[in-house]
Amino acid sequence: MTAIIYPLRVHIEDTDYAGVVYHPNYLNYMERARSEWIDALGLGIDWQREHSVHFTIRSAKIDYLKPALVHQWLEVVSYLRKIRSASLIFEQHLRLRSVPDTIICKAEIKVACIDNTFRPQALPEKVTGLLSPYCGELP
Repeated sequence: MTAIIYPLRVHIEDTDYAGVVYHPNYLNYMERARSEWIDALGLGIDWQREHSVHFTIRSAKIDYLKPALVHQWLEVVSYLRKIRSASLIFEQHLRLRSVPDTIICKAEIKVACIDNTFRPQALPEKVTGLLSPYCGELP
């Protein structure tokens, strides 16, 4: 299975008074990583609008393991674990760039495919075709 890695740096605006990343920002980092990945495949927001296909979060399960701190260099590691008929399941974790074995948090993100009326719709063949090579069980 192919991992997609998105590097980032923690800025002071991401943190609380103690310099620890504010908890919703971990999900923001993961969202950026998925969005950049999808955009790089040509399935970004412009393609979605043009084809009336939209990806929305169905559920998110996140485990906070260690604090991320201001000015740390991090990486979001993303795996596409499963492609279903109308949804995608991602496994993502945030880790220190300098010590890749140090996992900050882990998440399972379920993304639903919806139409312009916010109803579930089947993933287009183009989507499954482009994402299939990335899909598989975690190593």
